[in-house]
Amino acid sequence: MDREEEIKVILNHVKMKSNLLIYGLRGIGKTTLLERVRDILVSEGKRVLLIDGYEVLSPEDVFVLMGERPVADSRYAIRALFEMDDHIIMIDEFSSLLQTLARYRPFGKVEEVARYVRSQIQARRGRGGESVILSSSAVGFVRRSTMKYFAPLFREFTLLFIGPMSFEAIFELALRHSLDEERAREVAEIAAGNPFYAKKIIEQVISSGLSPREALFRLINPRGDLDVYFSALMDSLQAEERYILHLVARGSNRFYEIENRLYKDPSPYLRRLEENGLLVKIKKGKKHSEYFICDKVFQAWLLNQEIPSLGKISRKAIYISSLGFEALFREMLRAITTEIELRDALGQKLVIPPFREVFDLRGSGYEIDAVGLLNDEAYVFEVHFWGSAKFDKVEQLIRNAERFARDYGKRVRERVLVSYFGYELREDEIQEVREHGIKLLTAKELRDVQRKTKMYLGF
Repeated sequence: MDREEEIKVILNHVKMKSNLLIYGLRGIGKTTLLERVRDILVSEGKRVLLIDGYEVLSPEDVFVLMGERPVADSRYAIRALFEMDDHIIMIDEFSSLLQTLARYRPFGKVEEVARYVRSQIQARRGRGGESVILSSSAVGFVRRSTMKYFAPLFREFTLLFIGPMSFEAIFELALRHSLDEERAREVAEIAAGNPFYAKKIIEQVISSGLSPREALFRLINPRGDLDVYFSALMDSLQAEERYILHLVARGSNRFYEIENRLYKDPSPYLRRLEENGLLVKIKKGKKHSEYFICDKVFQAWLLNQEIPSLGKISRKAIYISSLGFEALFREMLRAITTEIELRDALGQKLVIPPFREVFDLRGSGYEIDAVGLLNDEAYVFEVHFWGSAKFDKVEQLIRNAERFARDYGKRVRERVLVSYFGYELREDEIQEVREHGIKLLTAKELRDVQRKTKMYLGF
């Protein structure tokens, strides 16, 4: 579902015999997309070889997949593979395959393998060979190997980023599995556009009768399906990398904070976590960078783990900080590094700056979904997901902003109401919104901000 445009792009590249590298987070649907494209091409009479990089454990495996006699030589395996000019070559999780081949003669480093792959693809293109289509979840590795002039795969591939499915698509997916609208909407909210998580939550809801939120917590609790999945992922990491992920999940996301807790230079561990797509680095200034976990379900699992020195977080706190529309919206605000100018749902101009701090306020009579702090100024946001927002949300925003300004001594520069599915407002209420200078955002404006920040969260 929701991948028609991506399929069209891939098929167009195949027609032109150009090479494509597809990248995105784990579970976002890259493998399913490749399988769908393969089926289309095979039905058109094309020859296609689809290789799962995770299943290749030695050069001999490459030869077996090609139907040839196995040889334990990485260079020969690569050359033989890309000399299949009459086949469209698809390699899913190609970065894993490169790491495997780097352990065998004559290579020693992944960069050496990547450079040799480049030479073979250049030769293949010169012979008029069919397209090579790669995919990877190692977002940082993709960027490092393709986006700089001297990168080993620079200019050999067109990049295609696969982001999360839209909330609407996940909602439709849940409806197709016979969930009612309320539960389908809840699945869309907590899956954050990830079809793998959505599928797991839907299965758990159907089999157990739990609500989607309860189903998710069962999945991330010990021995739940997602607990097994994430535990296997963590087992593949070094102890320092695991600890850093727990720190970032709990809000210690600046370099000096991580360094102080780790008692050593975290740079190499942070770099590997970035390359594997587990962390994303947001540069707020020359000396100010923050790290975030894009996969919010993974973050919820991390928070659900009881770490002796860090403690365990309550379910309510996990939901507020990591799951749901409000948490995703705050994450998007944190990703803003330069001023973003847009028009709201009423055509009013709104400029959102890089905030020094983004937080929510709850307790003591407060329930403010998001505050973006500059110095002595603040943006106050009211966030609504469950259907079209009515005028009572406008009134709630006004009250919250007034109280925040009074209690914290900050000037409220902007009051912004965010309603993913739009508004139900009369003409006189819209006029009052304009008179108060309140800005209204919907899914359309959020997608614009998402595109500009390159922080894709399912909007």
